[in-house]
Amino acid sequence: MSSKQYPESLIRNRERLIEKAKQLNLFSDAMAKMVFTNSGACEHVLRILSGIDSLVIKENRTQMVINKFASKDIIMDVLVEDANNKLYEMEIQKSDGKIDHARRMLYYSSSIIGSYLPKGKDKKYKSVPDLYMFYITEPDIWHLGCTCYCVNKRLNNLPMKYDDGLHMYYVNAEVNDGSSIAKLMQYFKTAEADDLSQGKLSKHVNYLKSTKEGKAAMCEFTERIFSEGKAEGRAEGRAEGEVSANYAAAKRMLLKGNNSLQDIAEFTNLPLSKIQELQAELKNA
Repeated sequence: MSSKQYPESLIRNRERLIEKAKQLNLFSDAMAKMVFTNSGACEHVLRILSGIDSLVIKENRTQMVINKFASKDIIMDVLVEDANNKLYEMEIQKSDGKIDHARRMLYYSSSIIGSYLPKGKDKKYKSVPDLYMFYITEPDIWHLGCTCYCVNKRLNNLPMKYDDGLHMYYVNAEVNDGSSIAKLMQYFKTAEADDLSQGKLSKHVNYLKSTKEGKAAMCEFTERIFSEGKAEGRAEGRAEGEVSANYAAAKRMLLKGNNSLQDIAEFTNLPLSKIQELQAELKNA
């Protein structure tokens, strides 16, 4: 005689989501989005990355989309405007992704500048905004042993810099050179609630991972990820149910590229082998 099957416990599921959320670091797409909606956290990170100690944030957004009519849309992880109307964009990647990083930076920077250049009679292009691009990865994608790579532009080999207002930096957490940027990147890898070494950034991470209100917000956000996964699963015609919903959520997280296969397996309750199979399917699609 078969026993009756009951839905998964709501209480246990919520506890599981909270526990998983507490283990996230800043290379996780979900955690980064939760943290960098906070202007103080953004300001702390950008002051260190840019070296501009007086930087004051006017506006900050996460996961903003620039829609293109006839070309590829872009989704910006973190977009910031300072008090002087300079723009800052952070792209945060957990893995190498085997993509052309330099051309991705080129496309993103041109899309951002084009979208935020006001229409008008500025025939001298004085309104083109300054843009600082920070491409943050866990591994050292250039394999040259530096924590931060600044893209320097010059005319021939002359000492005068070529200043077009676009500043590009590649930053990684693999190389620890003891600098303030390296210390920040080491914090990105752990984001421990009791590590208060990174000012307002640490304060907000501590709030999200340690307080009742923060845990509730984290739980709500992770639940939203799975809800979107369920919606995608229905849209693709998969049978509803916990497995299909988790499968759709896993696909969405793989496409984002900001979570390890092990993390995705733990979040979705799917075997690691299934996550690896899904990754292979997406690469061959």
